[in-house]
Amino acid sequence: MPIRFFLLLFAGWLGLQSAAALDAVQVGDNLRTMALAPYVQSTDDGHVAFAIQNASDAPIYLDLQRLRPPLMAFALGLFQEQEGLRLFVSDDSEFAPRPGYPDRLSFFIQAKSVQTFILVNDVDVSRLYLWSPGARLAFEDRRRTMQIVIMAVLVGLGAAGLAVAIFRRSSRAYYALVMGASMLVLIASLWMRGVITSLGFDDMVLPYRLDYARGAFILMLVMTAVSQGNMLLRRTVNRNYWTRVVIVGDFCLLAAGISAVTAILQPNFAGLISNDISEVLLAVTCACLFLGAIFVPDQHQASMADPDFVADLDLER
Repeated sequence: MPIRFFLLLFAGWLGLQSAAALDAVQVGDNLRTMALAPYVQSTDDGHVAFAIQNASDAPIYLDLQRLRPPLMAFALGLFQEQEGLRLFVSDDSEFAPRPGYPDRLSFFIQAKSVQTFILVNDVDVSRLYLWSPGARLAFEDRRRTMQIVIMAVLVGLGAAGLAVAIFRRSSRAYYALVMGASMLVLIASLWMRGVITSLGFDDMVLPYRLDYARGAFILMLVMTAVSQGNMLLRRTVNRNYWTRVVIVGDFCLLAAGISAVTAILQPNFAGLISNDISEVLLAVTCACLFLGAIFVPDQHQASMADPDFVADLDLER
């Protein structure tokens, strides 16, 4: 209670000094989203202060959101869950996030007024965004739709690849399918909460823990190493084809890793989609493997076109 009283007093003092100390950002009813970092100022206590002026004739409702690092970083234990946002206002009020949503809170500003805010709990300002509630919901809906479509496409490609592998009896295709399926499990584990929410279920029934993604990540690494070693080291008539598939897949996987590391070191390098790029590239890698299984050359025809391979088979017999 004493800490809160001090913060409220300090917020009130900042409200009186906002014209001199803080440049208030003007916000109207046409706001969709904006990065907050250019408009904040650090206080002597290590908190973050900013001021907003409502330029419209009606109260404005805003959402303050803190972007998370890439979900895989949480799954690997590189980041811990942060304390919820806490926003103190110069009019002695306080805004806090809803239970289960520590990275987002909603607040409002009266018409034609200027409010000064203090954000506590050591916040990384590069991850802060102001949203209008409607724009935020529309953005999240588009993201979840994209995730559902990508997962549906990957499942379809995997099923088609499995059918081709069975029909042509291609052992190499099975390795590609297992490697791609392990990546699909990882993608699904990362996107599960958003997909469940998009289906109309309250995501609070699913605790925000990504421990289960670690197992999928380990499975992906093991199957990638085994599958690539088998496809590249063993004698096969389609070796050149599978070498190209592996090279393309490795390139996409490397790009996914680089983008994930970049999102950790420079959180806002691509704006709002910074954290999504690595996950989409992982899905591209998965699609490349499934497509490799779908378009694998017919093993019998390829063996007939390779006299050296046929001679080797005759010697083995």
